Amino acid sequence: MEQLKAIKKELGLEADDKTALTAKFRERLKEYKDGVPEHVLQVIEEEMTKLQMLEASSSEFNVTRNYLDWLTSIPWGQYSKENFDVRRAQKILDEDHYGLTDVKERILEFIAVGRLRGSVQGKIICLSGPPGVGKTSIGKSIAKALNRKFFRFSVGGLSDVAEIKGHRRTYVGAMPGKMVQCLKSTGTANPLVLIDEIDKLGRGHAGDPASALLELLDPEQNANFLDHYLDVPIDLSKVLFVCTANVVETIPGPLLDRMEVIRLVGYISDEKMHIARDYLEPNARTGSGIKPEQARITETALSVLIETYCREAGVRNLQKHIEKIYRKIALKLVSKDAEIREKMKVVSVPTGTDEDFSRPAAEVDDKAEDKIKDDECLESHERENVKDEDQLKSHEVSSEVSSEVSSEASSEVSAEVSSEASLEREPNEKETEEQDSTSSDGNAISQDSEELQTPKSDENENVLSDGKAEKNVDEMHHLLRSGVMDKSSIHGTNMEEASDKDVNNPEDSSEIKHESVDDSVSEEPSIEEILKDVEMIVVDETNLSEYVGNAVFQSDRIYDQTPVGVVMGLAWTAMGGSTLYVETTKIDEGEGKGALQLTGQLGDVMRESASIAHTVSRAILREKEPTNSFFRDTSLHLHVPAGATPKDGPSAGCTMITSLLSVAMNKEVKKDVAMTGEVTLTGRILPIGGVKEKTIAARRSGVKTLIFPKANQPDFDELSSHIKEEFDVHFVEHYMEIFKIAFGEESRNSEASLSAAESCSTSTEQ
Repeated sequence: MEQLKAIKKELGLEADDKTALTAKFRERLKEYKDGVPEHVLQVIEEEMTKLQMLEASSSEFNVTRNYLDWLTSIPWGQYSKENFDVRRAQKILDEDHYGLTDVKERILEFIAVGRLRGSVQGKIICLSGPPGVGKTSIGKSIAKALNRKFFRFSVGGLSDVAEIKGHRRTYVGAMPGKMVQCLKSTGTANPLVLIDEIDKLGRGHAGDPASALLELLDPEQNANFLDHYLDVPIDLSKVLFVCTANVVETIPGPLLDRMEVIRLVGYISDEKMHIARDYLEPNARTGSGIKPEQARITETALSVLIETYCREAGVRNLQKHIEKIYRKIALKLVSKDAEIREKMKVVSVPTGTDEDFSRPAAEVDDKAEDKIKDDECLESHERENVKDEDQLKSHEVSSEVSSEVSSEASSEVSAEVSSEASLEREPNEKETEEQDSTSSDGNAISQDSEELQTPKSDENENVLSDGKAEKNVDEMHHLLRSGVMDKSSIHGTNMEEASDKDVNNPEDSSEIKHESVDDSVSEEPSIEEILKDVEMIVVDETNLSEYVGNAVFQSDRIYDQTPVGVVMGLAWTAMGGSTLYVETTKIDEGEGKGALQLTGQLGDVMRESASIAHTVSRAILREKEPTNSFFRDTSLHLHVPAGATPKDGPSAGCTMITSLLSVAMNKEVKKDVAMTGEVTLTGRILPIGGVKEKTIAARRSGVKTLIFPKANQPDFDELSSHIKEEFDVHFVEHYMEIFKIAFGEESRNSEASLSAAESCSTSTEQ
C-alpha cells in the first residue's frame, strides 16, 4: 500500500498530506485575502513553509497544522451588512419584549448614530437587573434588529484566564480563547457578543478573569486584542458587547467603568399581565400542543396568579406556572380522549357495505374467534383429503410405469429437474386452488384423478418447482427406467411435501388469519376529531388552585391601620421592591432604664441606622415635649418582621425614627403612608436607590402617600405615568417634614391657622 502511494506521488497522480493541507489553507485565504493584515499573512506564510519541512509523524506537525487551521478560519475583514432602519428595529424590539423602554431607546440611539456616520463602532453595554426581566433574551433581539450574528458565553464562576485569552501553543490540547472561537463560529468580525453573568466572575489559581476582561472590553485596547494561542493582534473594535448582571456592586470598579450600565427594574402587575397574555400564554399553549379553542386562562386568573403566586420582579416564575397549568390541561384532554375512545371502540364492517360501520369490540372479538376455529377445522379436513389423494395417485402410478419409461420421458424429466434447480421455491398457485376446491367439494378427488391421468407439461413444471432441487438427475433417470417412479409419482410426492409444509408451519396461516382480522378494523379517528366537540376548559380564579396549588404569597400589607409603634417602610431587594414594617414596643419602664434592643436579622448598616434613629428621636421629643423623659426611662424593643430574611441598608432610618416617636407620643401614624430615606444625626434626609421598585411595591400594597428624599425627585419623574398615578408623593429634605406628614401636624396646623383666621374676622366684625 505504501509503495502504491509512493508511485502515485512520483507520477503526480496523488498529492501528499502536506501539499493537500497547504492547498486547503490557501483556498480558505482566498475568501479573506483582502482583509487579512500584512503581519498576519507573513505569519501564515512562515507557518506553511515550516509545515512542508516537518515530518507528518512528528508532534510539531500537528501543532503547526492546528495553528494554521485557526489562523485561516478567522473571518479577517469580513463584516455582516448592518441594518440601520430605525422603524424596523423598533418593530422587532416591540414584538419580542414588552416594556424595557430604556434599553430600546439606547439601541435605537446606537442605530441612529450608525445611520448618520455610515458605520458603527463597538460598544460595551451592561444590562443590570433582577432575574427573569429579559436581560439575556434582549441580546438576541438587539442582534436581530441590527442584522448581526449572535454569540453568547457565560462567565459565571469562570476562574481560568485561558478561557478568555487562550492557551499557549506549547500546552497539549491548547485552544484559543472564547473570542477567537466566537469569530470562527459566527463567520464575521462584527458580531454581537453577549457576556452573561459578568457579576459572578470567579478567581482562582489560574489568574483573575476580571482583569483579563479589561483588555477585551476596553474600546481603546480591543482593536489590537492579543490571544495567547494565535499570538497575532485581532481587531475587535467593531464587536458590540452586551453584558448582563444581577447586581453591579460585585463587578470590579475598573471593569464597571468600561461599561455603560442600563438598569432593568422589575415589572409591575399591568406589565406582567401584558407579557403573560401576549407572550407567555401563547408560547405555553403551543408548547403543550393545545389549541386556543380547547382551553384558556381568564384575565382574573392571571391577575390572581401574578399577585399571589408570582410576585418576583421578573416573569420567569410566571412562565413556569402558566406552563404548569397547560400541562395539567393537556393531561385532562388526553384522559378525556381515552375515555371517549373506550366508549366508542369504532370498528369497520369487513363486508365493505355502507351499513353498520361500527360494532362493539366484544362482538368483533367473538367473530374473530369463530373464524379462527373454522379455519382450523378446514385445515384438518384438507390434511385428510391430501392423504386420500396421495393414496389414489400411488395406485395410478403402478399401472402407468411401463408406458412412461422411454427415452423421451427421460430427457423431459432431465430438462424439468435442471429448470427446477434454477428457480426459487414459491407456493404452487394451482395446487392451492386444487386444495381449496377439495375442501369445498367432496367430488374433487375424482376430478384430480382425471387431471393426473392426463398431465400437461405446464402443470409438471409447476409441480417440480416445489420439489427438492438437490435430487440427482442420474438417480431420477434410474428410478424412471426401473419403473419405481414416474412423473405422476413425482407430482404426488411434491403435493405431499407441500401439504406437510403447511402442516409444519401453522404460523403462516395464523398470520394470515390475524391479518384478515386486523384488516376488518377501521382506522381510528385522530385526537383532534375526538376532542373537537369537547367543552373548552376555562381556568379562572375559582379553580386556579387545582392547577397551581395553594397561594404562595399573602398580602404584603399586614395592618389595615398601623397601630402605635408600627410604620410601613419600603425596601429594595434583588427580586424587586417590597414593603417593610418597623415595629417598636416598650419592654420596661423605670428611672434610667432607657435602652434599645434590635431583632429581625439586621445587618451592620441597619443596626447603625437604628442607633442614629434612637438619638434623633430623643432630640426631636426633647424639642416637642421638653418634660417627656420617655427615652431616658423606657427600655424599647425594635423589630423588623420576617426574621428569616437578612436585611441591611441605610434607607430605613426615617422609618425607624417615626416608629420610635409613635411609641413615645402614643400616636398612630397616618393611614396608607410609606416612607424611605437615610437620616443623618442632624435629621437631614439623604437619597436612596431603587425608586421604581419601591414605588411598585407601594402600589401593590395599596399605599396612597409616599415619602421620598428630595434628591430622588428626578428618579421618580422618569417613571412611567401608569406607575406614578394615584400617588400623593412628598419629597423631603429634613425629618421634621416627615414628622408633620406622618402624624398629621400639617393638617392640625392648617386647622389651627384656619380657626385663628376665623376668630380674627369675627372680632373685626364686632
